[in-house]
Amino acid sequence: MHICIIGTGASGWISAFMLSDEPWVDKITIIGSPSIPTIGVGESTTSGFMNFLHTFVFNKTDQNKFLVNIDAATKYGVYYKNWSNKNFLHAFVGEPENNCEGYLLGHLSESENANHYMMPLYDQIIKKNIFIPDPQLQSFSFHFDANKFISTMENLAKNEPKICHIKDTVIHANFKEDEEVSSLQLSDNSYVEADYYVSCVGQRNFNERVFKEEYEEYSDVLLTNKALFYPLKYKNKEKEFHPYTVAKTMKHGWRWITPTWSRIGTGYVFSNNHVSIDEVVHEFQQDIGDHSIEPHVTDFFPRRVKKVFKKNYCSIGMSAGFLEPLDAPGLSMS
Repeated sequence: MHICIIGTGASGWISAFMLSDEPWVDKITIIGSPSIPTIGVGESTTSGFMNFLHTFVFNKTDQNKFLVNIDAATKYGVYYKNWSNKNFLHAFVGEPENNCEGYLLGHLSESENANHYMMPLYDQIIKKNIFIPDPQLQSFSFHFDANKFISTMENLAKNEPKICHIKDTVIHANFKEDEEVSSLQLSDNSYVEADYYVSCVGQRNFNERVFKEEYEEYSDVLLTNKALFYPLKYKNKEKEFHPYTVAKTMKHGWRWITPTWSRIGTGYVFSNNHVSIDEVVHEFQQDIGDHSIEPHVTDFFPRRVKKVFKKNYCSIGMSAGFLEPLDAPGLSMS
């Protein structure tokens, strides 16, 4: 079976490596457009990413070298700051059928410490005593630099006989009938024919135009539609680094802080229907303590695709949907 993947972001490469291990897959063509850049603000992963690494990557390359190449830093969970009268560090949870933490957490008394309940090694994690524990005791994953992950996966793919990487832009999908793609047309007027197609392109207009995707909108109930983002250099790494994501409330939204090993990925999520971009930029700069930075602004539309799997193609990752960065499970879904 020949599978064609469109999009060479993180979800595209994850899909390619997972599918390449399947015995029924003979060939994978992955197409990445030089004209569609990745945002590259960094990735904050969950335990599903660890399963991917151990199953599909670490048997193909040196584990330590791979983690260095993607600028990985250990993540033990998400620290929610100023969302309530108590800050808390939320760990990764187990399988849904075995997970009762959420139920029990809701029944703790005011005097009980939720952090120690959810995070057995909470004290050590807050003190930044980094180590790799037994995952049964304390699960963990990684923050990484998205662009470095993409380039590292691209280099690994050169040694994978099933994977063929094409650097070009898909401009049109030809359909035999409803929901069945016959071929893809590239910008050089060549065509790619496959048995199955996977869209991993996060741009909504691309998927609507090329694959005729229809999306369910959530803009009327999720009041965020923009994000500032900026990669910060460490000024005092020992003080600024922490082995978890920080999700911090702000005046008009919330800010994420995800340290990789060499820098800090951070951004501010808000809605320009309620506040001006200039106001948010000023608050972002003030919170960081540096009014000289000029953050990037990106739009997003809370949405999900109405139908993920069609006759011979599907949508994976941000192509399938995106609510907002606090719940951005693209890699977990992949």
